[in-house]
Amino acid sequence: MEGREQEQYGQLLFSHAHTQEAARLEALAEALDQGTFQDLERLPLRQSWRCLDVGAGLGTVGAWLARRCPAGNVVMADRDPRHLCSRAGRTVEARQFDVTLDEFPEGSFDLIHARWLLSHLPSRQTVVERMVRWLAPGGWLVIEDLAQFPLEFSRDPLYRKVSLAMCDAVGRRIGTDCHWARTLPEPLRPLGLTSVHADVRISTVGPTPIGRFWRLSAEQLAVDLQRDFGVTPEELVAFLRKVTAPDFTAPGLATVTAAGQRT
Repeated sequence: MEGREQEQYGQLLFSHAHTQEAARLEALAEALDQGTFQDLERLPLRQSWRCLDVGAGLGTVGAWLARRCPAGNVVMADRDPRHLCSRAGRTVEARQFDVTLDEFPEGSFDLIHARWLLSHLPSRQTVVERMVRWLAPGGWLVIEDLAQFPLEFSRDPLYRKVSLAMCDAVGRRIGTDCHWARTLPEPLRPLGLTSVHADVRISTVGPTPIGRFWRLSAEQLAVDLQRDFGVTPEELVAFLRKVTAPDFTAPGLATVTAAGQRT
């Protein structure tokens, strides 16, 4: 990033210490959880499975896995686990964990899940390879990640301009690649996984949870949007009002899901 050192996700931007970050993550979980649960239900889940949720955020997926695998255990891992502690319990562990640096022993888990995480990591392919090693034989890796392509087709010029600028801003600021998920499931195929498959869901902005998420994300990016991408203060105000307005509907980010089983 020219002129400024690139930071990590959550270091400043989208920090869990931000006063509105919990609300932003709550909106995202409300928007995505049901799709995630449906994808996980398609797997041959067993009550005894050992599960890892990487970049667990608020822990909603980890809590769901604990209910589905009551004889197993769930590790909810996040670089900043402050929002996870309330969901810890007898079979659920909240762990401070940097997936780019920290390790688990090979074969530790029957299921590893990561949602909207890898696109934010410059070392994403290396992280995928390490997560495959953490799987036990027969274990499943499930990756969900964001893609910006639906935004490109919005017919609303202001929404399209600011939304695409947001994608560029997170790329410049923290290295997010809003196109990487379009390559899924190909990054899984060379890693010895079988039953590899993929699916896509597209969210809708407006009076919806993803609309709230997108507004709260734009508020944290406000300085970047105006300084680096030519978004005027008037345009930003109009955008923030528009994306949660009851009379507005537009495509939001896509979620691309890819899964595969270790042999």
